[in-house]
Amino acid sequence: MMDTEDMVRGALRDEAARVAVADWSAGPVRAHVRRQQRARRAAMGASAVVAALAVVAGTGAVLSERRGGEAVAPASQAPRLPDGPAPEAVVVEPGQQLPLGRQDWWMKLNDQEICIHDAPAYRSGPGCSGYSWAGGATEITMQYYGASPQYQEGLYNLVYHGPGQVARMSLEVDGQAYWATVASLPGTPGYSAGYVWGPGKKTPDGPTAYPLDGVKLAAYDAQGVLLASKTLSS
Repeated sequence: MMDTEDMVRGALRDEAARVAVADWSAGPVRAHVRRQQRARRAAMGASAVVAALAVVAGTGAVLSERRGGEAVAPASQAPRLPDGPAPEAVVVEPGQQLPLGRQDWWMKLNDQEICIHDAPAYRSGPGCSGYSWAGGATEITMQYYGASPQYQEGLYNLVYHGPGQVARMSLEVDGQAYWATVASLPGTPGYSAGYVWGPGKKTPDGPTAYPLDGVKLAAYDAQGVLLASKTLSS
């Protein structure tokens, strides 16, 4: 005796037998199938991207925006964090002299310029040397100033220009990590400067020989998100 399920299956088979796909419709059917396959592949790709981002978020990794559209980098490539708390960030007015912890060393910030007064070059005079940049580029970079006469230490001036508000900056030199003091203008000027005294990099090759290969820089916001990082090269 045929049960209800068998009756339904038979009816479906009979209906399918009466359906014929004409030659003219085969092409559109195949095109429709291909469109469905492409849509499924695109959906799978999007799902994979979402899954990858979820993995990044789940592991606590953060991404670094780099200059010129380069690929983002995971936080594991950033310099290692120094021991202890970072110095408190400071806010200065445009043109204000910020002492840098050594006699006759100071820094001032302007709209698109960071200017360092280094004692060996300017002594107690009013001059300073600046670093400026073109608008629109996101980057982290550094200026280095050797401190004479022995050159056993130097001033590392970190510069970040880009989105986000910098709260901490770090420097890694010869495997040793340091926090830099962050300084910025009021509001959201679009850049921040950091300064820290570290080991001198002068070599016997001459007064301008300061090899900085391998020095690592990083900038973080108040939540600890890595805004940018860079390893210097020759």
